[in-house]
Amino acid sequence: MLGISYSMSKPILKILEGPSPTQDGTSQAATAGLSSVFSAASNAADLFPHGIEGLLQILHFRNQIAKAVSRRSHWFGGRMFNKFSGENSDYIPISGTHLRQTLSIVNIDTPNFIFASGKYLLRLDISEEVANVLSEKRGL
Repeated sequence: MLGISYSMSKPILKILEGPSPTQDGTSQAATAGLSSVFSAASNAADLFPHGIEGLLQILHFRNQIAKAVSRRSHWFGGRMFNKFSGENSDYIPISGTHLRQTLSIVNIDTPNFIFASGKYLLRLDISEEVANVLSEKRGL
């Protein structure tokens, strides 16, 4: 684990949604099928593994969002914004494909229940560690 000792006070990952035929049917009914048109590019990007540069960009962007959530949490309006946006200062949202890539970089075995099309939350400290490792590999 690269000499890092991960705290077990919070789970390393949380499941937002996994593949399920009923979830897909419900979401299609609620959005009249239009969400798939609008998010097709995003879903496609989440299903395919990225190289070092692409994964680093994804993690860096999401890490910065989590840090912004933390900064906003110090005042009432920011806490309200965080609550309604569903953003979290301790976890970043990540697809199953990118979660597998990320965990493998820090030598954490990926659980069998992780699917490419699933949506998960990864603890920020692990995401930051992977971003650091990827930056070093890239030569920054």
